Amino acid sequence: MLKRNLILICLCYLLFWELIPIASAGEVMLAWDPPTTDSDGYPLTDLGGYKVYYGTASGTYNTSINVNNVTSWTVTNLSEGRGYYFAVTAYDIAGNESDFSNEVIKRIPGIIPGNIDTITPGSVNRVDGYDLIALERAFGTTPVSANWNPLADIDGNGMVDQQDLGILIGNFGAVE
Repeated sequence: MLKRNLILICLCYLLFWELIPIASAGEVMLAWDPPTTDSDGYPLTDLGGYKVYYGTASGTYNTSINVNNVTSWTVTNLSEGRGYYFAVTAYDIAGNESDFSNEVIKRIPGIIPGNIDTITPGSVNRVDGYDLIALERAFGTTPVSANWNPLADIDGNGMVDQQDLGILIGNFGAVE
């Protein structure tokens, strides 16, 4: 039987999981491995399903979706330009729910991917040199760094890195 305090090893996998990149604007596809054991180490035989929780603040999930017994789900109708935090729980056939999995965040772009500088006139609606400067200042940072710029984390992986530079360069000169 799943217990309320069950720590699902496989669900903990969820947040370094297969968070599949955004399928399209306003959507995030999540996928996870099913748990195989209960909190006491015995094989899990009474899994009822999963619930996906999400919200716009860490640890505050305003929305939950009972996805039944599937191991992937696409969350739709997400507002552009916002970050969303996701976690999953499992429940048994009696309705007992596990603790939350690890949490992940995904930002839904609201501007052209790579358009980091939206303040400088002329740069607001295009990816240009001002964005390269903003990315350079934030390069190598994480959310706890002094020079962190969330818009520079274009791919939403929690680090301003080479992938963000690749996206920026790929959109250089793009006009919204």
